[in-house]
Amino acid sequence: MKKKQSENISCPVCGTELTITGGKASVTEVPRTKLPGTAKERIEALRAMGMDVSHLFAMQGANGGECIASNKDGHLTMLDDDDPLFKLITVQGDVPNRRLFRRWIMAQMFHMMTCTDYRSGKPTGVTEMIHRLGYEYQWRMLLDELHAQMKMEERDPENFADRNRWFNAGVVYAMAEDYVCRLKARIDSMKVKKCKGVPYKRVGSRNVFVEDMETKIYQPLQAALYGIRRAKNTVQLHSAARKFNGTRVKMPYDTPQCKAWVNAYKGAGAFYTAQNLIRFHGCTAVNDKGKRLDKYQSLAFLTAKAEAYKDGEGWRMLAVLKKLLDDNAIDIRKKMAEWRKK
Repeated sequence: MKKKQSENISCPVCGTELTITGGKASVTEVPRTKLPGTAKERIEALRAMGMDVSHLFAMQGANGGECIASNKDGHLTMLDDDDPLFKLITVQGDVPNRRLFRRWIMAQMFHMMTCTDYRSGKPTGVTEMIHRLGYEYQWRMLLDELHAQMKMEERDPENFADRNRWFNAGVVYAMAEDYVCRLKARIDSMKVKKCKGVPYKRVGSRNVFVEDMETKIYQPLQAALYGIRRAKNTVQLHSAARKFNGTRVKMPYDTPQCKAWVNAYKGAGAFYTAQNLIRFHGCTAVNDKGKRLDKYQSLAFLTAKAEAYKDGEGWRMLAVLKKLLDDNAIDIRKKMAEWRKK
C-alpha cells in the first residue's frame, strides 16, 4: 500500500505550521511568549483561553510583591515566573494550546476554502467539501462534540458556551427528525419482496415484514427521539444521542446531511478560524460602521456576530471570516504558497 505523503508549510513570521497529509490539513503553531505583569492579569489570560483556574489565586505580600498560588488537590504551592504554565502565555496574552479553541479548524477551513476541482480548476466550495465528508460523518462528529461539551459544561462554562452555541439540543433534535424523514422516504422507495407470500423489505442488514415496519423500525426511533427532546443537560443529551445513533440504520454515503448540522458546522468552523486569526495572527476586525477595532474589541465583535447567527444562520459566519481576511489583506492561496517557499 502506498503511504500518504505529508507536506509541511511553515510561516516564517507567526510560526504556524500547516501539515497536508492525504489532502487533509492539520495545524501546529509556535508563537512567542511574554508574561503579563500582574498576578491577576496572568490568571485572567489563562481563564480567557479556557484553562481551569479555579485552583489559582493572586497573593500580595506586605512589601507589595505579588505571586500566584495554586491549591490543587489540597496542595498549596507558589508558582514561579518560570513555571511551565506561564511559559504558555503568548505575547498576545493567549495560550498556544492547540486543543483549545479547536485551532486545527483553521487549517481545515483554509483547505475547504481553497480546494479546487481537479478537472475544471474551479473552487469546490465549502458546502460541497462538507458534503464530501459523507452522511455518517455528521453523527460521529456530533457524538465527539457532545462528549467534549459534557466534560466542560460545569468546569469550563466559557468554552462550553462557545461550543454549545453551534452544537446543542436543537441541532441534535433536528438531525434526528431529519434522519427519520429520510429513512422513511428511503424505505418507501424500496422494492417489496415476498417470503411465502408475505411482503417484506430489506432494511439495513435485516429483513423486516412490511406489517412490522412500524413496531420494529419507527417506534424505537421515536422513543429515542423523545429522549433527545427530554434531555436537560449535555450529559443527558449525549446519552440520548448515543441511544438514537445506536438505534438507527446506517444511511448511504451520499445521503444529504441535515441542514441544521451543516449550518452549525459552517458557523463553528468560521468562528474558530476567525478567533484564531485574531488571537494568534495579529488580525483585527472592521465593524459594521467601518471602524477598525483592536484585538479585544475584535473578539467581542466576533462573538456578537456568532450570537446573532447561531440559530440556523451559521453559514453567515463564512462571510464574517472572509471579510476579516479581506480587511487584513490575507490571501489564503498566496499565503500558503509563500509558506511553501519558506
